[in-house]
Amino acid sequence: MFSLFIGIFCIIGLVIGTILSVSNFGVFFDAPAFGIVIIGAFLYSIASGGEITDRIENFGIGAVRFGWLGLFIGIIIMSASNIIISLDNIGPALAVALLTPFYGYFIQIITNVLVNKMDYNKFVEELDDQN
Repeated sequence: MFSLFIGIFCIIGLVIGTILSVSNFGVFFDAPAFGIVIIGAFLYSIASGGEITDRIENFGIGAVRFGWLGLFIGIIIMSASNIIISLDNIGPALAVALLTPFYGYFIQIITNVLVNKMDYNKFVEELDDQN
């Protein structure tokens, strides 16, 4: 269990360290973008049902899917408001739109680590019960 926490801590540290080495952290946070990914993933996890490992795995899958939906929503908003025509505004708007897949995949990495560890522990318990 200790290795799980160390691994997750190092993964988060690697991503945050990389962000801080090239930019300020504020560029990588947008509350509406984060909200659509987290809330969407949560609702996807609830709707899919299953055991706890299934729900955690589906949370990660839902995060990625809502991340892509958030990107499409952002591009549609940019197109509808003529931001694409203005070269001064397209960079920041596209950066915000790209945050949602970033959040989704980052969350999926963390949930995959958790699910793999839980599945491994369940497998080891089943082997112990057979002996």
